[in-house]
Amino acid sequence: MRERTHQELLALAGRVPDDWLVIAREVLAAGDTARLSGLRAALAAARPADTVPEPAHMFVPGQAHDHEREDRAVVEAIRSETGAEACWATMRGGSERVYLVQAGAGADLPAITVAAHRALSDTPRVEVFARDEPLPGYHQLALRAATLLWSSAPEPTITVARVFDGAGAGGPWFAPDHELVVDPAERARLLDFLGGGELVLAADSLGTDIVTGAAAAVPASLRSDGRWVWSDAAGYYLDRHQLAPDPGLAEHAMGTWPTGPLSPLTRHHVWTALSASDREAPQWSAG
Repeated sequence: MRERTHQELLALAGRVPDDWLVIAREVLAAGDTARLSGLRAALAAARPADTVPEPAHMFVPGQAHDHEREDRAVVEAIRSETGAEACWATMRGGSERVYLVQAGAGADLPAITVAAHRALSDTPRVEVFARDEPLPGYHQLALRAATLLWSSAPEPTITVARVFDGAGAGGPWFAPDHELVVDPAERARLLDFLGGGELVLAADSLGTDIVTGAAAAVPASLRSDGRWVWSDAAGYYLDRHQLAPDPGLAEHAMGTWPTGPLSPLTRHHVWTALSASDREAPQWSAG
């Protein structure tokens, strides 16, 4: 009941008045079921019908130094709560600070929420979610424009795999001695792994096959298992031309398997790795 109600309130973020949501979350944490029942009815009445599109909220990272005191207070409040794993901050509409908190399995999400509420003087906008729960669109948008303030674990090493052996003025290329995967069983195992990663960046168009010259043939979306990031082009060239993926990725793929959906924190680290890779002109592009 408590966990389900927390998820229901999470889904109302951005769709009902912030102060109403604050009260409902604090009542939930206090265990006042009688009062909570009335609040849930009021929130349900205030929520737009499901046929009405969600409000188009705009999130931006904002300037950390403008909110240093509040950020520090929230982090100090949640880091002492059992199960809290990470905290982000973003700006909604350019003026409203929103905090996003990831918690591990079994954590008391309402208690973490209230701990963060107590650290803020103005209307607190704190969204606490479980690591392995699907997030509403509101929270996904907020996380894409959020700054990571704190994490209980060190940042992992995430490697962006190469597709090609190099690139020049004429585009990317494969070396004449590029390894081939001729064993059908090994190729199938690699293809299963490459297709099993979580989609972290969708490509809008298809690239040119640099082996045959076929236009609009090569997928270029990016996937990850939280340790490596690779392009769907790697699977394409392996499947169509037996061209082996990045040696490091291939070794990793033969010894492991994607473990399911990435947590918001892991996804954040993946996006950070991709941003750094973009600045270094990587060779994962499908051309």
